[in-house]
Amino acid sequence: MRRRLIVFVSGVLLISATYVLGWSSLFTVSSIEITGTKSKLSADVSVGDRLARIEPRAIAAKFEDLDWVADAQVSRNWINGKVSIQITERTPVAIFNKTVIDSTGNSFALRGTPSKPLVEIQAIDLTAAVKAVTFFSALPTDLKSALKVVKVSGTGALVLEVDNAGKNLEIRWGNDGDNELKLKVYKALIALPENAKIKRVDVSAPHAPIVK
Repeated sequence: MRRRLIVFVSGVLLISATYVLGWSSLFTVSSIEITGTKSKLSADVSVGDRLARIEPRAIAAKFEDLDWVADAQVSRNWINGKVSIQITERTPVAIFNKTVIDSTGNSFALRGTPSKPLVEIQAIDLTAAVKAVTFFSALPTDLKSALKVVKVSGTGALVLEVDNAGKNLEIRWGNDGDNELKLKVYKALIALPENAKIKRVDVSAPHAPIVK
């Protein structure tokens, strides 16, 4: 008898909780906040909707289907009824095959004007382009900010085109390796007065650099 009573009470409590969460007006959406983007987005959620019927994963997946969204996090506050949506936009870092890509190689439509000119990558495929992004992202700020083009050959050798005091300068970097030494040699070479008008620096063999 006691066991039946416990089962009955448990069933009543479950039904009551289900009703309160799913049908009662006690737990409804009071506000929706979308942060992390200036774009106007619709969450398909309205004030007054039942919180229990809000599917955070489904809403997040909808936003992540947008090519320019890297991540979306959705949460419900059961105390104040607020639905919070945090959007993480993809950051354009380069142009490859006439389309912008982020640091992971995901391509997406550029919205608005980037805060700074994007590096153009010329490579045989996306994998090589992503490696180029990884490479130039590790360069010091002064060289990275002057970088205009990164060319990647089939062997992986890199050629950089930079703006050197208003003049185009080609840096034949070679494969991604000995980068600290190559940087040191490059900076030493362009600092020499006699190299003020050079158009090419080859540091692929840093112990035997060439300038032209």
